[in-house]
Amino acid sequence: MIPPLEIWASPEPTAARIDALTRRDQLRETGHEARLCDIDLLADLGVDCVRYPVLWEKTAPLEPHEADFAWAAPRLERLRARGVAPIVTLLHHGSGPDGTSLVDPAFPERFASYARAVAERFPWVERWTPINEPLTTARFSTLYGHWYPNLVDDHRSFGRAVVNQARAIVRAMREIRRVNPAAQLMLTEDLQGFHPDAVHAAYAEHLRERSFLSVEILMGRIVPGHAMWRYLTRQCAVAAGELALLAEDATPPDLMGWNYYPHSERALLDRGEPSCRDVSAVFVRPGGISPRPLLRAAYERLGLPMAIAEAHVDGDEGERCRWMEQRWRDAQALRAQGIPLVALGAWAAFGMVDWRSLLRSRDGWREDGVFTFSPADRRPARTAVADLVERLARGEAPPEYGPGWWESEGRLERAAAVGE
Repeated sequence: MIPPLEIWASPEPTAARIDALTRRDQLRETGHEARLCDIDLLADLGVDCVRYPVLWEKTAPLEPHEADFAWAAPRLERLRARGVAPIVTLLHHGSGPDGTSLVDPAFPERFASYARAVAERFPWVERWTPINEPLTTARFSTLYGHWYPNLVDDHRSFGRAVVNQARAIVRAMREIRRVNPAAQLMLTEDLQGFHPDAVHAAYAEHLRERSFLSVEILMGRIVPGHAMWRYLTRQCAVAAGELALLAEDATPPDLMGWNYYPHSERALLDRGEPSCRDVSAVFVRPGGISPRPLLRAAYERLGLPMAIAEAHVDGDEGERCRWMEQRWRDAQALRAQGIPLVALGAWAAFGMVDWRSLLRSRDGWREDGVFTFSPADRRPARTAVADLVERLARGEAPPEYGPGWWESEGRLERAAAVGE
């Protein structure tokens, strides 16, 4: 029997190293870092869980045994006192403190030591996301050049970043479970979809296989014969023995959290060159986009309980409600088919900054979330999204909101406006 649908609400906590000299910190930039009152705002919604950061770079910038929990402790304890279960995240689009990186051979062991320190400080925490979206972070850092170490199409570094993060998660969960044997692993990833023209069908199939890499490597599935085996061992130069050890140490997620945004689905179009034109499918598919077939396919492939772990859209108040409403209806439709989609998470509770540029530019582009984006010294105000989340947390169905920009006939014009 599928358990009741949990409703979550969580802050955007990215602490990313953009390049060798630049870091971005969404906890600080959204003001959440300075406001303990935000915890009660979340709890007042009646949500079941909050994905909450105890980030490596911020908590133990030098050594794990020197971790400073002065910021995290009152917040996690307040959640606990309010009856809200935290899902603790240790790395969120980061690459660790200075002196390490996603491609550092010592990264897994150093990260596991930090995980042990956090678990010892909070032994009652049962749900953990050691590393958020490890595949996404590896892609952005080693294939697209967006984030440190700012490499482009460096498949060897990509393979190393993926394997390092997998080893780090395995070792971190081992250490956490030594403290709390009941600890559960939630892996999160972008729910990617690909819509190719005929020219790029084979490439799209490679990307689909790659989109499951982080979860299947943890499940011990990357063995000879797997679609990613040849790519990892040849193009990425990952040692077969290293993959074999990961298969032996398989650490399947207890819950697979999928994050879905309007740009998660991509159209791959021919432009008469060796490379394809990669655009957001929402801008070129007449029928629009939907996570339902992607979630159904993910469950059929993996067999894991799932969550829509991040639901947020860059839009006005009504559009943010519409996006959340649609994700609730997606969850209910899949649950009615017997698919264990067990949670829906509102994201960016206190807004976010500069995600239009993936944090690479300081444009001051601010988005509201469940609450308004507010300065550090000002209490965020509720938005209509907060009312909706509270309603869903009570087990009530949402109203039907008006169409969002991703459903409008004018979305092609919007694409031009945002430079898509």
